[in-house]
Amino acid sequence: MKKIVFVLLILLLVCGFSVAQDKTRISAGAELGFGDVADEAVFGITPQLIYEHSFFEDALDVSFEIDYTFNFEDKIPQEIYAEEDIGYNLSLNDVSTFTVSLHNENNFSTVPEFEDTGDGSIFEPSVTYSMALNAGELAFTAGFPVGYLPDTTFGTYGTTGFTFPFWFGFEVTAHMDISPDAGYSETNIVLYYAAEAFSAELEIDADAEFKVYTISPFVEWYIGSFTVWAGVDLGRVVKRRGR
Repeated sequence: MKKIVFVLLILLLVCGFSVAQDKTRISAGAELGFGDVADEAVFGITPQLIYEHSFFEDALDVSFEIDYTFNFEDKIPQEIYAEEDIGYNLSLNDVSTFTVSLHNENNFSTVPEFEDTGDGSIFEPSVTYSMALNAGELAFTAGFPVGYLPDTTFGTYGTTGFTFPFWFGFEVTAHMDISPDAGYSETNIVLYYAAEAFSAELEIDADAEFKVYTISPFVEWYIGSFTVWAGVDLGRVVKRRGR
């Protein structure tokens, strides 16, 4: 069995504060990170700024996030991450909604030199159909991610999710690569629970053969206008033979 790599993505939110007025929300915060602690712990801090606004009676949702990671190790680059989302919600009837979304994200290193890093740059259109039922809310999503930096890639995925009235829900996503290599790539499962003052999430990613897993628990606490959260990645958990 290969070694289990514990990647501590987030230890604690140092400062998380949000201001909401009408349909606008502005959030600012920072994360403490320690990188791959199974290999070599690298201390870093990531200030964040998030803007969210709804237009036309909640028909159009717009959000923008920008993060900057300062890694306190000379050989580890500093990084900037930007994410933009636009979603238009079309109400079909009293229980059904059709949503068209455009998602874009960019990940660059800035020190020692400016270049693409991490997952690079991705543009992702998607469509979602959701239906409110007596037992909860059912949703189906189809997405078409296009990577354009540093390399051009094409893929697609399908997600089925359900949220129960008692604040528990799950999502299952199947990912397919189209180009440059076509084939099934991974499966993603998310279990989540959201209450008024607390939320928790468990994400499980499996490779195409269901042999290698990444397990990511994540929790949040809401204290007035402040939020405190913590999360851990347990990476490259390899399934033993015969199990």
